[in-house]
Amino acid sequence: MGFKDDIIKLFSGEDTTLPQFKATIIGDNAVYIEFVRKITKYSPEEITVSLKSGGVVIRGEKLYIKKYCAGDLAICGKIKSLERI
Repeated sequence: MGFKDDIIKLFSGEDTTLPQFKATIIGDNAVYIEFVRKITKYSPEEITVSLKSGGVVIRGEKLYIKKYCAGDLAICGKIKSLERI
């Protein structure tokens, strides 16, 4: 499954009346996620975040947190995949 398919799968089937989270992907170099509750795992290859409902795993290379404030999270590095958990 490719990166585009992962994104489509990530957002399919969700009730969009109340935001569970919002992710903005910027090329393959960054992702900006809103409505994050907390970071549960952090390494240069994988970052896992807790959301209102479930979580998201971001996998890649040389990942680092550029910003984490008031529920907003910016992750930079070589983004390879996002997976809803």
